[in-house]
Amino acid sequence: MSEAAAALDAGLGSRMMLEMSPDRSFGVLAPAFAGNEVDFALDRYEDRGCTFLRENRCELHGTGLQPLECRFCHHDRPGQGPACHDAVGADWDSDAGRALVTRWARLTGFWERLGLPPRGHP
Repeated sequence: MSEAAAALDAGLGSRMMLEMSPDRSFGVLAPAFAGNEVDFALDRYEDRGCTFLRENRCELHGTGLQPLECRFCHHDRPGQGPACHDAVGADWDSDAGRALVTRWARLTGFWERLGLPPRGHP
């Protein structure tokens, strides 16, 4: 979660998406699929790749903002994505995780895009 918080601080919230847990009890902020920014993660954009991937290179590489899941689960340990994904999700299933998602939603106008009033703390 610390990388996501730092990315928000760096003004990158508009390039993130919200992945919901299977039971929809919590969400995880992730780099968006291209065209899927500031929205729920939608499978129809999955084949477009990451919004931070340019010419097969990650714009976040070496910045300290590359998400743990991308850095560790997909690149350093190929094939371990699903197990790692579940472990990362456990961190987000917390008060701190929910607060970070709420902060992102307020910063990006996510609630308003859904036609809902803003939620959470100022």
